[in-house]
Amino acid sequence: MWVCQQILQSLDLRHFQPQVTSCPGCGRTTSSFFQELAERVTVRLRERMPEWRARYPGVEELKVAVMGCVVNGPGESRHADIGISLPGTAEDPKAPVFVDGELTTTLQGPRIAEEFLVLVEEYVTRRYGHEAVTPRR
Repeated sequence: MWVCQQILQSLDLRHFQPQVTSCPGCGRTTSSFFQELAERVTVRLRERMPEWRARYPGVEELKVAVMGCVVNGPGESRHADIGISLPGTAEDPKAPVFVDGELTTTLQGPRIAEEFLVLVEEYVTRRYGHEAVTPRR
């Protein structure tokens, strides 16, 4: 059933839960950290969906990007509702975060994953909450 839901969601016919986009990794990435973060984000979104679905209508349409370098990362992150572009090989150890197409902050240090998850939670509350003022795309 999960595969069928993914197909419908990928075709933009019906949304069941937020979509996390991540690159597969290549020679430009220095570690598997971005893939591990993408998995953490996916797990967190699945855990939160029972509550979010009841509180935040439309949250299943959320798009999150977790990318591994500056080649495709910023572009994919800009096209998502919220996205992060982690540093790749020979890049500064910084991770720009894009919200609704705009660079909003840059994370760095050992707590990038935790800080990004907090930003995702805040985004969901702000965008899909009852007092949301941001127009949905």
